[in-house]
Amino acid sequence: MEAVDASARLRMATYEMLVGRDEDARRRMGAAGSRTPVEDARGVRAVMLLTSVWQGRLAGLDLSMPAPGDDDTPAGLLEVAAVAFGRLCVDGDGTGHTWAEQSALTDRFTAGAESLLAAMSGHRDRFVAGLPFVIHAAGIGSLSEHSAWSSDYLARLGAGARRYGLAAWVPIVEFFEAFALQHLGEFDRARRLIAAALPGLRRDPNSPWLPFALATECFVSGIGAHPVDLRSIERELLTSTWRARRPIAAHTGIHLMAAGLAELGDPVGARRVLAEAGDLRQLRLVNEDRVRAYEIAFQAALADGDRPGAARFVDDVGALMASAAQRAAFARMRSLLGMPADPIGTAQASGTAIELVRARWSTLANALVRGDREDALSELAALDAVAAELRTTAIRARAVELLRSATERLPATLTPRQLEVAALAAAGMTNREIAAHLFLGVRTVETYISAALRALGLRRRSELGALRLTDPENSVEESAQLGSVADLTNRQGQVAALVAAGCTNAQIARTLSLVEKTVEKHIATIKANLGATSRASITAAFIRAAPRVEDAHPDR
Repeated sequence: MEAVDASARLRMATYEMLVGRDEDARRRMGAAGSRTPVEDARGVRAVMLLTSVWQGRLAGLDLSMPAPGDDDTPAGLLEVAAVAFGRLCVDGDGTGHTWAEQSALTDRFTAGAESLLAAMSGHRDRFVAGLPFVIHAAGIGSLSEHSAWSSDYLARLGAGARRYGLAAWVPIVEFFEAFALQHLGEFDRARRLIAAALPGLRRDPNSPWLPFALATECFVSGIGAHPVDLRSIERELLTSTWRARRPIAAHTGIHLMAAGLAELGDPVGARRVLAEAGDLRQLRLVNEDRVRAYEIAFQAALADGDRPGAARFVDDVGALMASAAQRAAFARMRSLLGMPADPIGTAQASGTAIELVRARWSTLANALVRGDREDALSELAALDAVAAELRTTAIRARAVELLRSATERLPATLTPRQLEVAALAAAGMTNREIAAHLFLGVRTVETYISAALRALGLRRRSELGALRLTDPENSVEESAQLGSVADLTNRQGQVAALVAAGCTNAQIARTLSLVEKTVEKHIATIKANLGATSRASITAAFIRAAPRVEDAHPDR
């Protein structure tokens, strides 16, 4: 009887954590006291660890490796997953935990989750009883570089929940599956799942996953060039009560919004979003997200010309556990500082497509910094090929904008957003007029203009006019009837990207190792597929694919 009571108590506590009632879960397990069987003792430890980590109370946690055995029981599975999650969150605090240990923990709870799911299958009552435990494990798996396993496992959980009529569980499972898929670069699938999950999550205004899901929607929609209301999502994230109650979830959501801006070539805007959440080094993030947050700050520091500040963020990343994400970012950052590194090889070794996109971004940036146009064109083609596989038209368009602005229009490298703001300032618009035109805050416009002046070596705003800056969006004919570049083949996409970057047929042929006649045939096919009548129309199709990345800081 005592074991039955322990099992029911643990199941209720785990459910309470899933719906955000952490203190209720702690009280339920704390009431068990020390007069409990071993099974309950493991459950007590798991719940206490998970609630402490969710609430950001990381100091002094016992994150020792759980004893082997019984990982496929609810308490055993939850304990292993809780320790793995805790180690991800305290990373960088001098704990000495290693990625080898993290991988061993992940292998244990993925195996335990598979065994527990097999025991649950075919029995509705068992499925209902085990569901809270396996959802936790699958969600933590996507944070431990096991996103492929997590997405497949969660798809099976979702199918089971629908089969047994457990409609209330389906949105939670769909959200976790979408979160795993965005780690894999499957942005379209993730967006569809988030769209399906949000109505169900919104039925519970206290759901801890709602702000998290909104941030995921923001990330995958922005990269896929789908409309999204950045301002309202950012406002909801920054005012949510979950910032205090579950800082891990809230900070991860804010990070996702910043990461979306960074992936589209706006590290300065991304840094501002992170800064809204507080001091960067105090944010509660798991290993992979902390790595990316430091890299965003690094990129913004480079954009500001602050190389010493950028170097400090390299040191921060070097102090984290050597996950695949850490190794890939470390190589990119070192490369951009001119230090020995192999960003492409490291990204390929990670096996993650989005890491390869980021690596191609960094090598393109390096070529632009060196002023090597031929190398920059080759890097643009390589980036376009990878991004096309992910169907990330927004990234492809932003890369074209960056190359156009940096290699043809300016004597120094500006980000696409800096170019937009500087071009409007050069045309004589006031800061308030620019803010209204681009949906930015006035203070944000001032920051972009200051950064542009520093990058161009200018002292006064009036000097911008002499450069004849032109916003690429307005320099080409546009047509609402143009087709989507996402519908082009990979090779056609590369050719179109180089056309949009201002290349001649001869330059495209050299870059892609083609003959000019083949380039001409590709361009003719591209025009037919897009409904374009000129090279300028092809450029317009690319520019249209780039979303208006709004800085998420409206004046309050």
